[in-house]
Amino acid sequence: MNIVVLRKWSPTDKAELIALCNAVDRTYLSDRMPFPYTEEDADWWLGMVRLNEGKNGVFRAITVDGRIIGSVSVERNSDNRKEGELGYMLLTEHWSKGFATEAVAQICEIAFHELDLDKITAKVYEPNIASIKVLEKNGFIFESHGVTADIKQAVKRSETPASTTIIAGPCSVESETQIIATAQALAKIPEVKLLRGGIWKPRTRPGAFEGRGEEGLVWLREAKHESGLPTATEVATPDHVELALKYDVDALWIGARTVVNPFSVQQLADALQGVDILVYVKNPVSPDLKLWIGAFERFQKAGITRLSAIHRGFSYYKESPYRNYPMWEIPIELTRQLNVPLITDVSHICGNRELLLPTAQKALDLATDGLMIECHINPDEALTDALQQITPEALKSLLASLTFRSKQSGKVERDLAGLRSEIDDIDSELLQLLARRMEVSSQIGEYKKLNNVAVVQMDRWKKILDDHVSTGAEMGLSPILINKVFEAIHQESIERQSRIMGND
Repeated sequence: MNIVVLRKWSPTDKAELIALCNAVDRTYLSDRMPFPYTEEDADWWLGMVRLNEGKNGVFRAITVDGRIIGSVSVERNSDNRKEGELGYMLLTEHWSKGFATEAVAQICEIAFHELDLDKITAKVYEPNIASIKVLEKNGFIFESHGVTADIKQAVKRSETPASTTIIAGPCSVESETQIIATAQALAKIPEVKLLRGGIWKPRTRPGAFEGRGEEGLVWLREAKHESGLPTATEVATPDHVELALKYDVDALWIGARTVVNPFSVQQLADALQGVDILVYVKNPVSPDLKLWIGAFERFQKAGITRLSAIHRGFSYYKESPYRNYPMWEIPIELTRQLNVPLITDVSHICGNRELLLPTAQKALDLATDGLMIECHINPDEALTDALQQITPEALKSLLASLTFRSKQSGKVERDLAGLRSEIDDIDSELLQLLARRMEVSSQIGEYKKLNNVAVVQMDRWKKILDDHVSTGAEMGLSPILINKVFEAIHQESIERQSRIMGND
């Protein structure tokens, strides 16, 4: 079996480089490459590669069985250092063997990692069907406008987890005009990596707007082609999955109301078996970590490997400024147990625009891997969740106001938050134990009153305290701490029993 291997160019490759450049089909190649290709041309190009490799581009020889059969590169855009341009060529006898597709896949992964790019573009002549297919297989999206009448441009955006992923788009896909206008505006914001849009809307009560269904998927696909942004939508049934895949949706998320039902989750996992697609799993409505983890396990057993979590907050019985209370300790614990990327849906946590900025900053400080923010070209006229949606321009301003910390500092804060949460849980248990202890102390007071027994029996108390001090020392606790804590508990017990016996 022939395996494609990309390797860096070396000065010793000069003879093979010259042979390649003089033998390759030039029908759709750039005019920049001279012909005939000479030793001087090869010396200049290999020198340029040596100077720019890893800084302004990545350049690789395409090899099969140790022989150079082509060249592939991504060069950084001089006007925008977060963008790169793909170029490749392959000897004719190696066409239609999958070599070009594999070489492009490998170079894109290298370029996103080494050059820290947001996107890679590629220009291709419209009649060059083979190259168009190579790009499409590698996730490139063709823009509606070409470079010229006969040259098309395709875009592949970074999916690297090293950068913070911003998912944006309307709560609901309401009309063709609305989703395309929103998508085009969002595509101008480099941080936005994925276009979200609700197609099926599970409403609390019947009669409310429940989404456009299949017609909305047609519009979402059109928005994808117009903007170059990959798309994501929520699915709740196997039929939703089938339709979303039919209309080339790039990522799916499982909603909070679906995650609460293991039967529904299992049906979705079965429907996605064998499908290579990114699946986001939102937390359940209730703060149930095991239920959330269980949903991931069902998808993992179905062979779904590209999984991420979305934290959208939890229903909370107490009054709160949030629509859904964050309970940060739960998503932190999820990532500790499962080690999956975590996206924070600040729109659903907040329920209003005013809280978006501080909540997004809190999420970033806790090392979230991305943010999901609902954006609408005209939020005040949105058919669903109007109060929590913002315009693309407002999103741009919000992102500019955020401090994107290093993942390491964020990880430290996340770990601290997890430990602090653990302390909170322990403190809660301590309070419950103290309350229970005082209940038992009151029962003892009732018994003493009934049997005319003195409230304080100092000999017994001194022995108990000595035993506690000794046991505490074995656990690494200081005698001062043990004395203070148990003296305070003992004093409270005496006062309770004294009140019961009428001696206070």
